[in-house]
Amino acid sequence: MEIYTNSRIVRKGLRLLTVWVVLLCGLLFVACGTARKATVTPDEGVTLSVEEQRRYEYYYLEAVRLEQQGKFDEAFEMLQHCLSICPDAPSALYKASTYYFYLNRKDMALEALFKAVEGDPDNYWYRQTLASYYQSNQEYEKAIAVLEEMQPLFPKRNGELLSALVGLYSHTQKYDKVVDALERLELLMGKTEAISLEKSRNYLLMGNKERAFGEIEALASEYPENSNYRVILASVYMEHGRAEDALPLLQTVLADEPDNGQAKIALVQYYKQMADTTGYYTMIDSVLMSASVDDDTKVKMMAQLIVDKTDTTYVVELFERVMQQPQRSAKIGHLCVQYMLSIGQPEERVQPILHRMLEAEPDHVPARLQLLSYAAKRNDLQEVVEVCSKAIEYSPEVLDFYYYRAIGLYQLGMKEEALATYRKATQQITSGSNTEMVSDIYTAMGDLYHEEGNPEQAYLCYDSALVYNPSNILVLNNYAYFLSEEDKELEKAEQMSLRTIKAEPNNATYLDTYAWILYKQERYSEAHGYIEQALAADSVPSDVLYEHAGDICYRLGNVEQAVEYWKQALDLQRKAEAVDEKLTRKIKLKKIIE
Repeated sequence: MEIYTNSRIVRKGLRLLTVWVVLLCGLLFVACGTARKATVTPDEGVTLSVEEQRRYEYYYLEAVRLEQQGKFDEAFEMLQHCLSICPDAPSALYKASTYYFYLNRKDMALEALFKAVEGDPDNYWYRQTLASYYQSNQEYEKAIAVLEEMQPLFPKRNGELLSALVGLYSHTQKYDKVVDALERLELLMGKTEAISLEKSRNYLLMGNKERAFGEIEALASEYPENSNYRVILASVYMEHGRAEDALPLLQTVLADEPDNGQAKIALVQYYKQMADTTGYYTMIDSVLMSASVDDDTKVKMMAQLIVDKTDTTYVVELFERVMQQPQRSAKIGHLCVQYMLSIGQPEERVQPILHRMLEAEPDHVPARLQLLSYAAKRNDLQEVVEVCSKAIEYSPEVLDFYYYRAIGLYQLGMKEEALATYRKATQQITSGSNTEMVSDIYTAMGDLYHEEGNPEQAYLCYDSALVYNPSNILVLNNYAYFLSEEDKELEKAEQMSLRTIKAEPNNATYLDTYAWILYKQERYSEAHGYIEQALAADSVPSDVLYEHAGDICYRLGNVEQAVEYWKQALDLQRKAEAVDEKLTRKIKLKKIIE
């Protein structure tokens, strides 16, 4: 099989190449970045005339230059010229193989790569690329064979090769070979926690507990000043039936370091394993109530109690006692709140925890949001405003707090302050802001401006809202309706309204808006069809909807039906104690008052 081909055959496919080829090569082939440093000659063992050598170098360098510019089809064509000059040139074969891989021509890619390795057997990167391909293709045995063959050839790279082999041997469950590779790594790097723990784990997988214990024992012996290794050894003992050997180790650690949290957690597990209830609960208290134990250790302890499905009453009461202590961070409180919410604890029990969290970390956003949620559920508008105001002070970048503060202010009748809050929010918008929240803020601003009699500013806000969220249905509807009321840009209004009813075809409000825009365009028959759909879909009768239906029927010459709809609209207005005298006159005169 030919390992290169006429460029016209693959040109169409290569036009599809983008920067993804670079990413692909980076993922699959460690060697790609280094290949640029290789000589541009056809490599050792290849003899070319001076003229051929010059042409080869030109085309190869052009391929590299074009590839760097993202012109992959042209780069590939240059490589074809290189291979037409010298079909066995390893450097061109290697680079061409990456293109074949991308084009999913694996046979051609592998043959090119094999020939590159054959032509330049001392090139580390060619072989490494071959091993990487096999590994990515889950052909682990082939990858192992390549890497094992590389070891005597590249002794200075043994650290990298052994690390790669450890992973591959693990994949293929060759635990004895994993241990052997780790021991050779240990000779190169010295005894380390990671190597010793991995050796111990593999000995256990092999069923050799004594060798597994021996590895951790040797680690603890070599580094006696590191108490964590003795704690690890004690944990391994407990996991594998030697709890009696674990206790003296932990007691020794705690004698030297009375506040060693990891040793205390291991001792908790020891007492649990030994069914020593008194020791178990005493040690839990010792960990959680100690000012010297760090918060991460306490969180780990509480998390373990939750995972162990410890009695919820005990866990909640324990959390509350812990939270009564001075808090260095909100970490414990955060876990506490998550747990309490998961088991349905009431607000009065959760709220004090939230306040304790905020004493430690005033900028803790989730805690503020939970307090806001409680205030909103109680419809306590004053508290909504207060929670958000304090949150903005500590977390001015979080747009949610501006949004809900403004809603609270608006509902309290403080419209100017609400508008000012929205304006402050827009000053915090960045490229990383949540676009839906930004759109909602501009929407609310637009509604407020329109309510205040400033439609021009309202429309600017609506335009901004649609920039951040083109599918904001609420904006599309309101914007379209307001334009129709002013007889402005009716075609734009129609297009926006049409999008809303496509999104929610049974929404009476959106159907009414679209019908009214058609009415404004004097398309009365079409408007009638949509207003009838709106009336059928209307679950909460609206006086505006019935008045619109009457106006449309009137324009179609159905005066009696129009009056009936107007009367229904008037009845609804009377119930709401908001009668429009213009509607009363329309009914009396049986005609639309222009």
